[in-house]
Amino acid sequence: MTVKLTDEEKRMLDGECGSVRRTCMAYLVEMAEIAGAERLIDLDGTGDMHTPGLSLSPFYEITEDELRELVENKDYFKIPTFADKSPFPENSPIDGWEKCNVCNMRRADCRLDDPEYHKKAMKEETYELLRKLGVMTSHSCANYLTMGYLPSIGQHCSWFESSQIPYCNAVLGARTNFDGSFATCFLGKAPYYCMHLTENRLGTVLIKTDRLIQTDLEWDVFGYAVGAEVRTAVPVLTGTAKPTTTQFQKLNSAIHTGGAVSMYHIPGSTPEAPTLEHAFGGRKPAREALIGEKELRAAYEYLNYHDSDEVDMVYLGCPHLNLVDIMKTVRKLEGKRVKIPMWVMTNHWVYPAALEMGYVKALADCGVTLMSGACFAAMGAVPEGVRSIAVDTAKQANYVTGCYPEAGGHLQVCYGTTDECIDAALTGRWRGEWR
Repeated sequence: MTVKLTDEEKRMLDGECGSVRRTCMAYLVEMAEIAGAERLIDLDGTGDMHTPGLSLSPFYEITEDELRELVENKDYFKIPTFADKSPFPENSPIDGWEKCNVCNMRRADCRLDDPEYHKKAMKEETYELLRKLGVMTSHSCANYLTMGYLPSIGQHCSWFESSQIPYCNAVLGARTNFDGSFATCFLGKAPYYCMHLTENRLGTVLIKTDRLIQTDLEWDVFGYAVGAEVRTAVPVLTGTAKPTTTQFQKLNSAIHTGGAVSMYHIPGSTPEAPTLEHAFGGRKPAREALIGEKELRAAYEYLNYHDSDEVDMVYLGCPHLNLVDIMKTVRKLEGKRVKIPMWVMTNHWVYPAALEMGYVKALADCGVTLMSGACFAAMGAVPEGVRSIAVDTAKQANYVTGCYPEAGGHLQVCYGTTDECIDAALTGRWRGEWR
């Protein structure tokens, strides 16, 4: 398919507007051809990208010399753009790294708690250049809670991190595909297909349940089971309570982990679905599916990958914890001290607020380490001696089994509620169960 370009886009593709714009435009044209998009859409919302993001693919790459030239020319990213991952190649935490006693699996010589490594990484010129170009280095998989500037209903965005895609589409009612990159955010353009088109945002599968979905764990397990059921379709979820911010976090991360759901509707809760009829655009659903007690229990049991009740470590913060959940964790641990290591991960912009509120010290007094900016599963390793870990999100349970202890074998994972994880941290035993 030939992509229709504007005169300005043709000039960029021909290199008349500089090498960076030429590279970005060539990449977007190829993306559009692969996606079957007839044209590009001008973005009027926000962007989200894996930083540094200079390698768009094996065939399209931006050099640091080109970045410097952009800065010298006082160029800027076309749309407000946020960084969604740690600035370190080895995915070290930004704050709290002193307690991150692990070696990266891909680089045995790299200790993530080495002060020299951390000092050097934080001074990488690439990030200084990106900041000067307008990239806001929030370094969070939950940028939607830290941006301070959210897109409004109907605005076209380009986001990347998996759990953020359904948040942008379903919760905010803005429009994005899974395509946030240097190219889309710098040019403020993206292929016009899929979730940018109104007809593709309408519900296709009606999801029913025989259990009222209302607790954090239920939203998490429900999201994972729905994703596995519908894969890439647009489900309309019924039989649920109204989700809280935390529950939206859990639902979005789980539904894009069990499947690849970019858009869903909850009649009466999400902006494009005031009613069931609106969710389907007046059409009948292509099919119906029941995610009931049987399916929920099966998903819960699948996410629990352990043959022992012994727990060596507890990890909370996938997606990154918001400030309210940090506060709740502090209150639940008040006056107690954990028996095994417990890490809590938030984002780099919330960490100073947690420090100001006294939460960093309060957790430390309980033996708990608050960190920021990283992802446990993406670290590629665990502290020495850890064979079993307790987590409270489906996404982390799904991915963290890929971490291999030094002795070999998959990491054992106990998955359940936040309270059950805290209990495990205090006792070293897992007593979680599906209720």
